[in-house]
Amino acid sequence: MKFLVKSKNTIAPLFFSIVIPTYNRANLIVATLDSIFNQKVEADISFEVILVDDGSTDNTKEIITTTYLDENAEKFEPRLNYFQKENEERSAARNFGISNAKGKYILFFDSDDFMQYHHLQTLYDAIKRNPTAQLLATKFEFENEGKIFPSHIAHIKEGFYDYKLILEGSYFGTLVCFDRKLIESEKGLQPFPVEFNICEDWIFLFRNMFAHGVPIYVIDKTTITVNDHPNRSMANNQKVISVRIEATQFLENELSLSDTELKILKGYSYQFCAVHAYIDKNRNQAFDFWKKMVSYLGYNKKTILLGIKILIGKNFVDKIK
Repeated sequence: MKFLVKSKNTIAPLFFSIVIPTYNRANLIVATLDSIFNQKVEADISFEVILVDDGSTDNTKEIITTTYLDENAEKFEPRLNYFQKENEERSAARNFGISNAKGKYILFFDSDDFMQYHHLQTLYDAIKRNPTAQLLATKFEFENEGKIFPSHIAHIKEGFYDYKLILEGSYFGTLVCFDRKLIESEKGLQPFPVEFNICEDWIFLFRNMFAHGVPIYVIDKTTITVNDHPNRSMANNQKVISVRIEATQFLENELSLSDTELKILKGYSYQFCAVHAYIDKNRNQAFDFWKKMVSYLGYNKKTILLGIKILIGKNFVDKIK
């Protein structure tokens, strides 16, 4: 049997479907789900949670069953649909979740992050104000050891943006909301490429924003807290570097970008790789990527400062701090 379904949700119609892939996050998943089920929303904002357990080997099933699916449990939750499937990584898990979603709008969430209490209401209000919006995102912040840090998208003003916004990289990760019609119009194309499980969000956004000409509406409110813990997938710097290069090549082959757009795409990908090599304290590798970045982006304040940091080295910078 490929998957086992644990579901008690019979609520319809639904406005939001929240798709969450998870793998061995038994120690984190309850806090994430509680942040969702504790949303402060108007009575007519209905939603379901589709939790896709991608072959966990820990006690995720026991935790979910006893906490939310047992009708005698204190946190019994009929809005939760729990699916168990064999491990195929998170892109396949998200595609599976999408195929089981009933909501008019689908949004993704990670099993280690937190929804601030007004996230769904903020999305709902933005959709009502902008009925043509098919792809939306709020802003997020990072939490590390109890300290809050703004994200790299804090400066973006509210409004519609086309694909040029993401030439530098996936600003929003998978923390986006979209009209299910986008998937239905793809004529069978899988929304997330299963060969990618890092940068898959970048490819997903490009497939919609470039290939389908769908702009993203950015909402100028911070409604998500990303748990910046050591076991995040982005913490494996060498893996992230390798996949970013592969994803850049994939996009170059799949999209008909102009020469100028390709220079931006490649230049910022090499910047991304240089930063992660620097964080990994691999100075030679970081400098090699930096030189490639400069060949596309030239010398400017950002590239020069990054070059100085690489030459000094992260160990010395950490000592100064």
